[in-house]
Amino acid sequence: MGADIVAPTQAQLQGLVQTFLDNQPNGLGFVIGYAGENFSDIFYAGNLANQAGQSLPLNGGAPFELASVSKTFTATLYALQMQAQSNPDLTLGQFQLGIGGQFADIPITSLVTYSSGLPQDNETDAYDSPPYLPMPYGVPGMLGYLTSTSMTPKPPNERYTYSNLAFGLMGGALAPLLAGNGQNFQQLMTENVFSPLDIYAIFFDNIRLNRLPLGYVYSGSSPSPAQPGWELFPAYNGAGGIVATPNDMMQWLKFNMGLIVNDTLTPLLPSLQSPATPVTTPWGDNLGLGWFLTPADNADFPTVWKDGGLQGFNSYIAFLPSDAPGKQASAAGCFVLTNSDGLYGGADNNTEICAAIANDVLYYMQGLTPPADKVGYPRTTPSRPISR
Repeated sequence: MGADIVAPTQAQLQGLVQTFLDNQPNGLGFVIGYAGENFSDIFYAGNLANQAGQSLPLNGGAPFELASVSKTFTATLYALQMQAQSNPDLTLGQFQLGIGGQFADIPITSLVTYSSGLPQDNETDAYDSPPYLPMPYGVPGMLGYLTSTSMTPKPPNERYTYSNLAFGLMGGALAPLLAGNGQNFQQLMTENVFSPLDIYAIFFDNIRLNRLPLGYVYSGSSPSPAQPGWELFPAYNGAGGIVATPNDMMQWLKFNMGLIVNDTLTPLLPSLQSPATPVTTPWGDNLGLGWFLTPADNADFPTVWKDGGLQGFNSYIAFLPSDAPGKQASAAGCFVLTNSDGLYGGADNNTEICAAIANDVLYYMQGLTPPADKVGYPRTTPSRPISR
């Protein structure tokens, strides 16, 4: 690792996206935010249009669907709420959810550590939602399905399973019950996480579609316009429902790096960014609360990271781990947003585009040369357009 952290150059950043912009010069945008102890900036490349084809400004106020990067926010709210609980070992059966008894023994913490035993639902043939969805699909519909389904979860805390349902339950059903004050998940998130950090993000159900960039799904090098959102919203808002701007994401990056201190939320960073279960991923990463933790012996350098993808949007956030989260700041971090999915890092690189770019930026910030073949970068999902 380089001795000093440096800002990436504009030429380096442009080089990471130019090939893709040459292929689609109209409507495709990239945002790269980066931060170190003494600097931060946001780089913009490309351009955006809304759902009607009208031009949108690509700047700090442009909204992007975060998809599963939303899980890091949900886990933070959960960690905050658990501070007030006398019993850290709560299970689903201790809440009046009216769902099947087969779910009763699932510890609620496992819902945000990817170890609940609920089904892996970011791959083909997922079976955690009903075949016919009421629209919109809300929390009552989700709980009603879980009342009658024959789905049987695996034993919790024994294996890694990437379950959007787990985060949907945490956000839609459990967060309001843990709060006990009648607020819904969106209100709790805004009051307890967004507002204290000067983040002005909203949820997909509240976005004006004339302000949302048109997203694109790529098949090879060919882009097609994407249907915005996800049919499982708002029930799965806790899994992937946040719409945020580059300015919002810079605040979120700096907070999680320890560069922005909040008296209430900063003390949560040690639990969020430390292994929360003995379960690890198949590729050897540890699991924090919402975050994936790549150890030093599993990559060229360790990272704390999370990816996200929905039809037409992709996102990624990563930073170097701190030796003492909440007390000592991370040395370098990066986030990347784009209004596309199905793009990958280039020849011989099957890593989704935002992860490929972000990790290259972290190489540059450490004075290192990114490897030509980046197939080893972590990725939570196979190649398909679903929240992840």
